[in-house]
Amino acid sequence: MFNRKYIFGDTAVYYAETPVEGHEGKTVIGFAVYPADLPVKADELHCDSLVQAAFAGDENLIDYTQGLTMRNRSSTLLFVTEQTADETSVTTRLSDGAGNDYVHYLEYSPATGVLSVHVRYENNTGKTRLLEMLESFSISGIAATGEDDLSTRGLTLHRMTSAWSRECRLKSDSFSHLGLDMSWARYGVKCEKFGQRGTMPVRDYYPFAAIEDKKGVILGVTMEAPYSWQMEVYQEKETCALSGGLGDYEFAHWRKEIMPGECFETHKAFFAVKRSGGVNAVCNALLHEADSRLCVPESEEEMPVLFNEYCTTWGCPSEENIEAILAALAPFPIGYFMIDCGWYKPDDKGWLNAIGDWNQSRLLFPAGIARVVDKIRAAGMKAGVWFEFEVAGRDSECFERRDLLLTRDGFPLTSKNRRFLDLRKEEVKEYLSGKMLAFLKDNRFEYIKIDYNDNIGIGCDSADGAAVGEGGRQIAEESVDYIARICETVPGMVVENCSSGGSRIEPYRMSKVSMCSFSDAHECAEIPLVAANVSRVVPARQSQIWAVLREKDSLSRVIYSLCAAFIGRVCLSGDVLNLPPEKIKCISDGLDFYREVKDIVRCGDISLIDCDVEYYRKPIGRQIYVKDFGNRRLVIVHRLEGRGDIAVCAKGYRLERAFTDLAYECKDGKFVVYDGGEYRAGAFLLVKEA
Repeated sequence: MFNRKYIFGDTAVYYAETPVEGHEGKTVIGFAVYPADLPVKADELHCDSLVQAAFAGDENLIDYTQGLTMRNRSSTLLFVTEQTADETSVTTRLSDGAGNDYVHYLEYSPATGVLSVHVRYENNTGKTRLLEMLESFSISGIAATGEDDLSTRGLTLHRMTSAWSRECRLKSDSFSHLGLDMSWARYGVKCEKFGQRGTMPVRDYYPFAAIEDKKGVILGVTMEAPYSWQMEVYQEKETCALSGGLGDYEFAHWRKEIMPGECFETHKAFFAVKRSGGVNAVCNALLHEADSRLCVPESEEEMPVLFNEYCTTWGCPSEENIEAILAALAPFPIGYFMIDCGWYKPDDKGWLNAIGDWNQSRLLFPAGIARVVDKIRAAGMKAGVWFEFEVAGRDSECFERRDLLLTRDGFPLTSKNRRFLDLRKEEVKEYLSGKMLAFLKDNRFEYIKIDYNDNIGIGCDSADGAAVGEGGRQIAEESVDYIARICETVPGMVVENCSSGGSRIEPYRMSKVSMCSFSDAHECAEIPLVAANVSRVVPARQSQIWAVLREKDSLSRVIYSLCAAFIGRVCLSGDVLNLPPEKIKCISDGLDFYREVKDIVRCGDISLIDCDVEYYRKPIGRQIYVKDFGNRRLVIVHRLEGRGDIAVCAKGYRLERAFTDLAYECKDGKFVVYDGGEYRAGAFLLVKEA
């Protein structure tokens, strides 16, 4: 029997050959992970295969799984042909003996303690194979620690639901509540399967899951997911498995012909195991891993404050109003100035549905947009511009260019007022090269906001007749690849990832960009709640949070908005043309405070997100957000509707600085913010006593 154990930092990984019950003489190679200091008997883990693959014509190995899951098909009956390991990796080669060969890659990051997994299939059968599922990872043998017998008793599944302006909200369910209990006869499979179909991969769930037991041991996983994806909690007998990857044929209409000699490789999944600390502990590790993989322009290292004029001009930017805005921003240290949507507006149509032709408006910019870029640069800022380059609006000529458009079943893929460009076609690449790449370069833009405001769903047609899900996967890959093309055209380009706010903030795309629009919750009361949720999965230096300023806002409301933005990257917008002196001072004070705590925002660990708000649209309650870095602690509190003091443990800390108009006190190991009314906030810097 093949059994191996490797220790990476504080994590033990097990490769365990396990008999398949009901199939005499058949075994699979399982993969399990636990804290290294926990005693684990690999032969009691009830693992299933570390490679979860399915082909057309496969047989089920387990009863009652048709229509429930495509896991544990006959293609998972594999044996190890070779395994090599070193201090930071394990590479396992497996085969079914008939030419279906796989490579399972495990990599360890000593700096973050995070491990990654991905899988490659190699077709050496001499025949074309129709692949219907290949998951990026499968971790099995998951059971509650400290129980008398291995079981899933007492486990909790943590996920993050996601919707427009409601991104990444934590959802926690006990296994018993989900029906993931073992039956009296150890019989019957249960599967909690979730994910997203299409090109907005964070529209329903974020690709994250964590399983925690009552002892506090927790396994957290996130994965690269630029297109349709799925995760599954598969429970059978005493233990369970967690797996995920590209959405399969039954879930997402994906299947792909793999020709003889060809291979197909999955994206990566990342995971961490912690003895305590809950969701925040595994998320902190995964965040540091994501941050370590970033390669951004030098200008990004200081996390400059941004200004976006969208909530100032509402889609009608012009040379005249931008010049006035620049003058109003003079007191503030702004690094980037974003010209948002509407710069291309036709004279006889609105901006909303005119996307696709990308002709700069001579009415709004009579001397050309380049002159405005020069004025932005003269004010000491980098100029940015908005594009939604992957689609065409109904009021554009491009909307009728069927030679450029995606189809499904031969019809242009249309979602209300949008159609989608087929990024695989050379004529589309040439079109965008002239309409976007040349425009960016010629006008000396140094920042691009890439928006994307609808979804192609299950997929699209392909010239070779591939399944619609495979067509959609190809489009998503081309979309990510186009980011590199933009940066090659304009070296040093800062790229912002936006998609109806945060609908494409999954790890793969985020690894290619400088930052993201965390949400479209631009100026509502729930901004700090959404920002805190997103901060668990997007590195703070990438999470752009808007502080929209309004003339009617009190100073308390200005502080409230700025404190929300301190959770990530500060982006100002709104009514800045007639700011009174007291608001200018308030904003300046806030940005000074932010400059002092940027290192905590960027590099710190989330130690507390305590939010008692149930309904976001009419939020009642408060949120406490705490981040630690070295001997310094950042505390951000937001009071919504409701009353009461807010207290945070501060044993061994002293208060160094505050940005608030609330009353507060740091005394006797406790930091208290006193009741001071609704929609008020504060940010506080605490330092450990020597």
